[in-house]
Amino acid sequence: MNTKQVEELTGMSRQNIRYYERMGLLEPARDDSNAYRDYSGEDVRRLKLIRMLRMLDMPLKDIQDIINEKVSLKEAVRHQKEVLQTQQKQLNAAIEVCTSISREKDDRPDVDSYLLRMEKMEQNGGIFARFVDDYKQVVHEEQERKFSFYTESPVNTAGAFEKVLRGYADGRGQKFRMIKKGKYPEFMMGTEVYTAVRVLEKKKEGEKPAVKIICEKQDPDQNHRQIPEKRRRFFQGVHIVATNIRRYRRKSVLNLILSMLTVMILAFYLGNLGSTQRLLAEMPEKFTISGEIWNVCGEMDHGLFISHQVLDALYESPGIIDIAESAGLIGSKAHTPSNGESYDPGDDLSVVGINRIDCLEDMDDEDITWEKGMDWGTFQESRDLCLVSETYAEESGLSAGDTITLDLARYSQGLAGVILTREDLKPGTFSVAGIYREEAGRDGGNPEVLLPLDTVKEIYEENDKVYFASALSFKVKDPMELNEVKQELADAGLKEIIYGSPSSYVGIGVKLTDSIFIRSMESADRSLTLLESFLPFILLIVAAAGYIIPSLLFQSRREEYAVMRALGTGKSFCSLMFYLEHILPAMTGAFLGAAAGIIAGALDITEAIPVWGIYLLFYMLGAAAAMWKFGRFSIAAVLAHRD
Repeated sequence: MNTKQVEELTGMSRQNIRYYERMGLLEPARDDSNAYRDYSGEDVRRLKLIRMLRMLDMPLKDIQDIINEKVSLKEAVRHQKEVLQTQQKQLNAAIEVCTSISREKDDRPDVDSYLLRMEKMEQNGGIFARFVDDYKQVVHEEQERKFSFYTESPVNTAGAFEKVLRGYADGRGQKFRMIKKGKYPEFMMGTEVYTAVRVLEKKKEGEKPAVKIICEKQDPDQNHRQIPEKRRRFFQGVHIVATNIRRYRRKSVLNLILSMLTVMILAFYLGNLGSTQRLLAEMPEKFTISGEIWNVCGEMDHGLFISHQVLDALYESPGIIDIAESAGLIGSKAHTPSNGESYDPGDDLSVVGINRIDCLEDMDDEDITWEKGMDWGTFQESRDLCLVSETYAEESGLSAGDTITLDLARYSQGLAGVILTREDLKPGTFSVAGIYREEAGRDGGNPEVLLPLDTVKEIYEENDKVYFASALSFKVKDPMELNEVKQELADAGLKEIIYGSPSSYVGIGVKLTDSIFIRSMESADRSLTLLESFLPFILLIVAAAGYIIPSLLFQSRREEYAVMRALGTGKSFCSLMFYLEHILPAMTGAFLGAAAGIIAGALDITEAIPVWGIYLLFYMLGAAAAMWKFGRFSIAAVLAHRD
């Protein structure tokens, strides 16, 4: 058919048809008699295809690649779709700016702000779009870069290899030219240069191995947009690693699971080790070791005679705090209520001088009903105030603010402290500063009258008597210095309780609540020692896992590695790809293992990061060692299955 008929069938103009001919997209036949163009049905179909693709805004260069069968139609259309989607995003951004300008009330909008906004959109979108396009182009090139086929002919010589390759090219109507003969020949097929390698694939036992020829294009397709070499190599690496992880997903998942389990073991171990160390460090703060002065036989902790030498030693010790000291007196009879009526209670009263409110068990400031203007500090600083119990106040008709006069006495030691004698003291007059609430079963009872301890000491001094404390308790400031405190107590003449020894009223025995603390510290210390003894073993397991896991996974990949090397891929690049292919699943598995440790409460995020890093370090070192050992084999022997 002639040009006019083609114009009517395709909807194209004569000029367009001629242009496509000059571009090499169309080669119509010529009539031998007059040299007129004679278009075939295939020429018409090709022109319609060109028109369709041009309506898709596809560049002529890409259409030329399709016509010359360098790129498949589907692949080219897929690429054009991505280009159009990128353009669509840019158009949408431009429409958005136009809409924003149209909504401006002022006819003179802020041009600078719009320019800045548009430049930022273009910069961000452009960089990302170019990055994605570059990656997709590299992936496309990698997919077209390699092909393979099987041959039944033996390929034992360079001539046989060339014959097989030439036969493959002839079968596809491609021009063939041998560039370099050998075990890994280089040849040109069509317009591209390839490197080939022969691989023997083992079949079932007894069957003849199949001969597989793998060919790889040497240079990137120059018809594609140029990409900087460093970026191209990076994208190639990403594509190879991602493809192999997907291809060997079972091994990748196994690598991930083993790494996760190893990190979980490491996380729980280090978590226990850290918690034990923290327990040992915090235990002294959690435990309170207290002590009391008893008699040596352990029968009583109050009503004793505690000498001033013991008191001086305790008050001077830097390791002892919160000393609760009390001294007992005897009070009786003399009492004059504020209403002038006489009162005789008959029995002796318990009068106790105290220096702390907790000298009475479980007593605090809320248990005292103070006279207006009175408090514990005022009470301790005075010399003529007292507190009375609720029962005594009710029986004697006393209330806060009343005055009480007591005949006082004290007990003294007789016969080496085995018996007691009573000694009278001068009477004392006191003002009731408050009434305290009694508690049933209180250790030491509920004395009727409480005095400031300094007041009792002055009473002893006024009566020219040697002062003795009758009860004393204290706390150890730092439980970790318990041994030093015990030595100071021993130097002061205090002894451990010896149950069953002769009774005495002399307060020279000391009772410490240190047994639970000591047992707990010893138990924690034993646990820490045991855990620390396992540390080298645990690290050895992690190091072994870091070497054994990649070593096992590498073993079945020798042929693949040998093919890559035979096709001209550098050793460093091959090793790096294999290395990263195993590092990434291990890194992910280690992250999941550390996260599991956090969820289980074995360690917190600040501890999980070092655990993840420790495993990753061991794995990277082990994988590097395994990769070094893995690469030490003969490529030819592996490809021929002689290794």
